[in-house]
Amino acid sequence: MKVDTGEGTGTGRVASEWSILRALIVTMIVNQTGVVIISPLVVDIAQTFDVSVSAAAQLRTASALVSAILAPFVGIASERLGSRPLIIGGLVGVGLAGLGSALAPTFGVLVAVQAAGGLGIAALLSMGFAAVGEYFPPERRAWAIGMVTIGQPLAWVVGLPLIGFLADTFSWRASFLGVPMAFSLIGLAFALRLPAPRSTTARPFSSSAREPGARRAQGGSLKSLIRDHSAVLWVIAELSAYTGWAGTLTFLGAFYISHYGLSAGLASPLLSLTALGFVGGSLIAHRISQGRRMPVVVLAAAVLSATLLLVALGRPLPLPLAVVLLTAFGLSQGVRGATSSSLGLQQSPTHRGTLMALRAAVVQLGYVIGAIGGALLLPIGGYALVGVGGAVLLLVGGTMTALWVEERPG
Repeated sequence: MKVDTGEGTGTGRVASEWSILRALIVTMIVNQTGVVIISPLVVDIAQTFDVSVSAAAQLRTASALVSAILAPFVGIASERLGSRPLIIGGLVGVGLAGLGSALAPTFGVLVAVQAAGGLGIAALLSMGFAAVGEYFPPERRAWAIGMVTIGQPLAWVVGLPLIGFLADTFSWRASFLGVPMAFSLIGLAFALRLPAPRSTTARPFSSSAREPGARRAQGGSLKSLIRDHSAVLWVIAELSAYTGWAGTLTFLGAFYISHYGLSAGLASPLLSLTALGFVGGSLIAHRISQGRRMPVVVLAAAVLSATLLLVALGRPLPLPLAVVLLTAFGLSQGVRGATSSSLGLQQSPTHRGTLMALRAAVVQLGYVIGAIGGALLLPIGGYALVGVGGAVLLLVGGTMTALWVEERPG
């Protein structure tokens, strides 16, 4: 199938679905490499700078906090610029953050560089999904969302073994050069070839953009979303779900290393299996939700995720069984994430860029709350208590979605 696109001049340009999907999938891979790189390296970084593991885990918090604060502004910008230039800018930002992290002389500098990279992560996460609404018709968006979503776990499948290999062979600094920085360059090669979509609310900058009426129109998108109860509750449900996911994810590498005595190089492939499960869940999500209410599918996936998490982290298990359970946990999360993203695109077709940016903000805020909450729970009840906290938040998010988020046409 072909996707019809057009430039600002009105001249038609035809691009295949797969050429667009390749660019968006790579965008999400790069976004996620900026997120997952901390987990397998947290112990090595802590030893290098003589800080605690809990303190080193807050590197992800610094990046996520900046992303959460700036993501809404990315959404507002997207309604004037469209997703393409923001994707390109995000790729540059994540690449520079990888370079700066590799060269950081102190822990404070590393925190600052990771925080600055949060803007790039916010742009890629929100615009990668918003672009689906610009390039694909409504009947193809659930499938396209599932395909784009696999970019995030693919960063685990492809990136994590490479991160672990580089860390074990050279140092954790080499991992920042070889993964987020190198992957960003690859992403740029694809993103620069993205055509301008026909289905977009973007308008070119002009002197009128600075007039009061234009500014009111930009602010109006956020106000109209705030008045939409279903959209607001969907965003809040995503905050709860991603806080639970992040609270687990941040410490999963340390769980394998601490409980089973593995190195970063050995723990990374096991984390990749969880990501591989997420890939599978994302790919089958549109089939599972077909003919069913999407909010109910989100709830069922959240219940399954919570159950698997409680069992995997709740008591000492043989390593193979723990790996199987956490891989299944990834699969159920893939179904939940892709289905919920499709549901989110339905909420406000005219302001999808702003809505996806708000989602990116709460996802990053979820990483902040999850990392801090996990760090507080870990010394009290170990990884089992971290799992309980994550499970409760996943259930809250799924229940909110099932009870209060509406399915809407288009």
